[in-house]
Amino acid sequence: MIDEKVSTVIFEGGRAESPIEAEMTAIRKEVVLDTIEKLGQVKEIDETILCTNYRDLAQEASTLGAQIDFDDDLESYHFGRRLVRVTNDRRLENVLYMGGVAAPLIRLDEIAQIALDLRTKKNVVITNNIQSADVIAWSPGRAINYIEPPSADNVLGYLLRKAGMERILIPNSPRVNFDLDTPTDILILGMQAETGRRAKAAIRELDWDDSRIRAACAVFGTPDSHVLLTGRVGPPVMQFISMNMICHLRVISEERGMKALGREDRGEVISLVGQMIDLVGPRGFFERISRLCQVAFIDTRVIFAHRKIKPSDWDRFNSDLFRDQIIRDSFVREFTQEAFAASFPVVLGGHSLISGGIWLLSDQIAEERRILQGEDF
Repeated sequence: MIDEKVSTVIFEGGRAESPIEAEMTAIRKEVVLDTIEKLGQVKEIDETILCTNYRDLAQEASTLGAQIDFDDDLESYHFGRRLVRVTNDRRLENVLYMGGVAAPLIRLDEIAQIALDLRTKKNVVITNNIQSADVIAWSPGRAINYIEPPSADNVLGYLLRKAGMERILIPNSPRVNFDLDTPTDILILGMQAETGRRAKAAIRELDWDDSRIRAACAVFGTPDSHVLLTGRVGPPVMQFISMNMICHLRVISEERGMKALGREDRGEVISLVGQMIDLVGPRGFFERISRLCQVAFIDTRVIFAHRKIKPSDWDRFNSDLFRDQIIRDSFVREFTQEAFAASFPVVLGGHSLISGGIWLLSDQIAEERRILQGEDF
């Protein structure tokens, strides 16, 4: 008989190829442990299963009550096939999948609602994003066998929906849309009061400079500031900022779902911002947008994909931290240098920056203003 309990499955693993990736990995492990501890406080969750190739993480997670699915064979690793195996071997009926650092700020009540929906509704897939999700829950668990196992998690929700399951979107909030893909995301996480104790302590130990983000927030929070967002910006973020911030918002939203839809892999990404940079170069780009904004938050991954370059994690992450001297790709180095030299604060990152990240920062700024003013504005 199939067990009707709700099971959380977390995937976290990989291999650090450089010092900055090792730093990222260390933070990610602490976030996973914080999440497992949080899940243990949700009575609607019956078990948590961690799939990993990290022995130290597995040992720590087991002390928190997690079951461990350990496999350190990275050469034959395939996300979808591993998830199918875990789901079938353990006969999971109601499954909540989370990427290792997906939604590190998700609340207990939000997790509990997902579990309740899984128990009370059948043939459903619940996701935090229509096109590129990293929190995906579904019931029945065996539905995983009706799709081609994906190589990455961001298309899992899309494939289950395409297979005929009813889709339910988790109510939009910065907490469910924020994850950790880049150093910028980690620095933003370190600024949040609700960050788990392990992750917060580990972030404090980093020698990463968060002054650019803090300078950007100071301008962002100034009434009537002019703010530019570029990249995979979604409507909920724009709506929240428009309703809660006193600023003039300019948005160039483009190439949402470029990964999930395969556009990046096929070299089909076309960016308006990228075309402007093609015409005038990085310096000309920042000179021109200086007339439009006083602060900019830029999803650089769309620009890179437009130029059909695939920078290493080393280059992308060091670009986010403005360590231009050690960036190897000439374009990424030049773009980072000009962003640093811009006459206004620029924050660089990926999708999470201009989705959950900017949402978190605006929520934080708006709340601080409400506290200072003692009223809504």
